[in-house]
Amino acid sequence: MGGLGADWARIWASLTSGCAMDGNLNAKTVRPTEGTKAMTERRNFPESWYQMNISSAFASMRAKAVYFAGCTAILALSAAFAPAQTPEARIVTPVDNTARATLTGSRPPRAQVATDAGRMPGDTPLQGATIYFSRSAAQESAIEALIAAQQNPASPQYHQWLTPDQFAAQFGAADADLAKVQTWLQSQGFTGIEVSRNRSVISFSGTTAQIEAAFGTEMHYYKSGSETHFAPSSDLSIPAAFGAAVLTVGNVTDMLRPKSQAQKVKPEFTSSQTGGHFVQPGDVAVIYDINAAYNAGYTGQGQSIAIVGQSAVVVSDITNFQNAAGMTVRNPTLILMPNTGASTINPIGY
Repeated sequence: MGGLGADWARIWASLTSGCAMDGNLNAKTVRPTEGTKAMTERRNFPESWYQMNISSAFASMRAKAVYFAGCTAILALSAAFAPAQTPEARIVTPVDNTARATLTGSRPPRAQVATDAGRMPGDTPLQGATIYFSRSAAQESAIEALIAAQQNPASPQYHQWLTPDQFAAQFGAADADLAKVQTWLQSQGFTGIEVSRNRSVISFSGTTAQIEAAFGTEMHYYKSGSETHFAPSSDLSIPAAFGAAVLTVGNVTDMLRPKSQAQKVKPEFTSSQTGGHFVQPGDVAVIYDINAAYNAGYTGQGQSIAIVGQSAVVVSDITNFQNAAGMTVRNPTLILMPNTGASTINPIGY
């Protein structure tokens, strides 16, 4: 490092070494000029920095104020630019399948009140199951502090957003923990084992028999009204060695998926032939007076809308609807996020 960089490095070293002092300078009673000179010499500053033609008392107070203000600023900068800590490994004991830890609450509450319809066949494929890792107490504290700093205009970290990889490096699971869980999943016969980009989730696929053996449960069908679902018949368990690092196991039931809250509309457009009520996109434009915006050129052209879903959709249904409504066909582009498992885990076929 040379030039300005080298000068800055020398100043940084001088300031930070000074901030690490034991505070004796502040405690001692010294003459102002000596105190100022002592401080600046201990900071390795040029002598001209302390040769000030001002009253001795004011010089002493100003020197101390500048010193402590400088230390405060340096400590703030040090905190802002300190390197991120590597996640600490929390799986530190040998993995023993006979020593188990129960994941309390991992059996869906809906399964407890639904009618048990029997055990699932062991060869039923289950795609995209997931293991979620918890964050350590230190990581939780750090992420809360980061969020607060990112929202504080006075903070050097204000609106300094992390990339996914930076987030993973600071708040994801330790590499050693990820490797141990992956090795265990492989030993249980699972396939398609992938670590998410945020390094907090591992997805895998297998059969219901493998799920039962690995997580100490039975997989059953359940009847709820006219619907058939599947879920574990008891809380899942994992090797006790994973207890400090694993939060839960997901995607081994379809009972936790959110259900549509759409309400049936009561349109007033009546077919003269059938008496049925129908609403199509053109009707919506009339109902909400959107045609004025369309006529003014506000058509949404060039804009993209992302719709986040939990499963794949049948694009031909969307095509048929657009054709029937007399609209230009603009089918969506389906994107499965990497390392998030399969687009469906439903082994029932409905």
